[in-house]
Amino acid sequence: MTQGNCPSCGAPVEFTAGSALVVVCEHCQTVVAKKGRHLEAHGKIGAIVDTDTPLQLGAEGRYAKVGYRVVGHLQKDHGKGPWDEWYVEFDDGRTGWLSEAEGFFYLLFAAGQEPGLALDDFKPGHRFTLLGHRFVVEERGHGRVVSAAGQLPNDVDPTADSRYVDATGQKGVFATLDFGTGTEDPEVYVGQKLKLEELGIPPDQLRPRVKKVKLQQARCTQCNGPLELRAPDRTKRVACPFCGSLLDASQGKLAFLQLLEKPEHPPLIPLGAKGKLDGTDWVCIGFLVRSCTVDGIRYPWEEYLLFNRARGFTWLMNSNGHWVFLTPLDAGEVAEAPGLAAHLDGRRYRAFQRVMAVTETVLGEFYWEVEAGEWAEAMEYVSPPYSVNADRTQEEVTFTHGEYLAPQVVQEAFRLKEPLPEPQGIAPSQPNPHRNKSLWGWTGIWAAALLAVFIVVNAMAARETVVVVQEVTVPPDAQSGTPSAMTFSQPFDIHKRGNVRADLSSAVNNDWLGVQGDLVNEETGEVVSFYEEISYYSGRDSDGSWTEGSRSEEEYLSAVEPGRYVLRTTAFFNKGVKQTARSYRVALVSGSPRGSWFCCALVMLLIGPVLAWFRSSSFESTRWAESNLSEGSDD
Repeated sequence: MTQGNCPSCGAPVEFTAGSALVVVCEHCQTVVAKKGRHLEAHGKIGAIVDTDTPLQLGAEGRYAKVGYRVVGHLQKDHGKGPWDEWYVEFDDGRTGWLSEAEGFFYLLFAAGQEPGLALDDFKPGHRFTLLGHRFVVEERGHGRVVSAAGQLPNDVDPTADSRYVDATGQKGVFATLDFGTGTEDPEVYVGQKLKLEELGIPPDQLRPRVKKVKLQQARCTQCNGPLELRAPDRTKRVACPFCGSLLDASQGKLAFLQLLEKPEHPPLIPLGAKGKLDGTDWVCIGFLVRSCTVDGIRYPWEEYLLFNRARGFTWLMNSNGHWVFLTPLDAGEVAEAPGLAAHLDGRRYRAFQRVMAVTETVLGEFYWEVEAGEWAEAMEYVSPPYSVNADRTQEEVTFTHGEYLAPQVVQEAFRLKEPLPEPQGIAPSQPNPHRNKSLWGWTGIWAAALLAVFIVVNAMAARETVVVVQEVTVPPDAQSGTPSAMTFSQPFDIHKRGNVRADLSSAVNNDWLGVQGDLVNEETGEVVSFYEEISYYSGRDSDGSWTEGSRSEEEYLSAVEPGRYVLRTTAFFNKGVKQTARSYRVALVSGSPRGSWFCCALVMLLIGPVLAWFRSSSFESTRWAESNLSEGSDD
């Protein structure tokens, strides 16, 4: 322990943390540095302002069975209000930083500098691998130190505006890349996303929520209307329901920002309404109207912000009477091929639409600096009744997981007196009501009998014949989906009408590859097309080695006519992955067994199930007709 007197005011200061090189004087806010046995004054820093943080200097916790103590406190600001970062020292000698965002805490440890990385490459949604983890950039921002207290590992410069990138991985892994002024090799910090209770700090060492007292019964600064805030310790924006004023609440008091247009109609779920969804009690605290314009037509929808003290924030979205329950996702949990598909927990979500969404109406309170008129690129992937949604701006990307809800479920959950509007049209993630009906239960009996016949017929079918094998190496300078990534095979013959199986394989590694194949009949000019996509990812984390995906796929082309053909293949791949060349193999196998007669038998014998299938297909066709990214369903 080093003790002495502040060189500026003479007040006693002491260093109790062995890793600390500076301490902030409690009396005059002078940054005092150790220089051998002497203490030096390195200027003054602003005093800590009250925020909603539950942490405080001196608090002791336990993480991964190792004790630690909070010894330093920084407040940074990017111009829209400060956020808190805490310097912690562990009993085993390690040091780390605790930062806070939207009710979660991020415990990070320094991992050194990472040379050769450029800030401009790390845009929101960018995927990269670092220290054995796969990450996705969620936010790119900046901030400078405006306040400090306690003991810190190095000097602080309140004039330096530091650029940073925040990225998430799987299972709560989190990383921050501190680029300094933006031209430096970044300092890397890697750690874990945690809840307050996971910090291991006893409740009696946590500080009270100071903003709750100030904002619980606040009044609008413009019309003096009462504003009963339901999440005052986390609210950053408040929209007055009486006069339409948008107010800032990030500093613990209300300040006028802009005048908003009032909504066309009152929210279907009133602000303050309480309901139970997903086994959790929620309160509705915010209401947004957002819209997009396609071919000159405006398409609006509503979003309701729900809050629960333990679970935080989530959303209910209403579009044309269809409701979707949205829960936040870490970007690192989603494997995304933008514009094609997304993968989450082993489920594939197909790209449905991409639009530019604008926020039109704001009502209630919000946990971020929402403004009317702000834009974001909205991307939706669907696997009914679920969806994965991504909102991108220049500086941030956020992911949510959606589950379709019938209006009756929302009606009962919030005990609404007025009936909700009937759904219009088909929603992107609406489940197909014509699938898996009880009518299909007894089809298994007929299917078993027909299957026996099918096996006999297959045994009598012509032997499979490999008609062409296409080995392709895509040039390093080729562009995805362009003629530069296109290859033609030598002519080949298909002698018998029937199915053709297309086998695709490639030694992809932590990457994906798609191939568009076209069988061009040299005599008639007719084209039979197919598209196959493969992806393979692997790595190692705290649970050991992992892999996902496959390096091979196959697809059947039915009823290909005999004739002389040429196979044209076009490669699609991740434009952001630098690679010298990409290779793949496509093989076409003719004479594959056909099952069309089997389907005809089912149609004749089981009219009911077949009609149900047609209704299901019609439903899917109507759904995908609204997509601006796909021409049909996966059925």
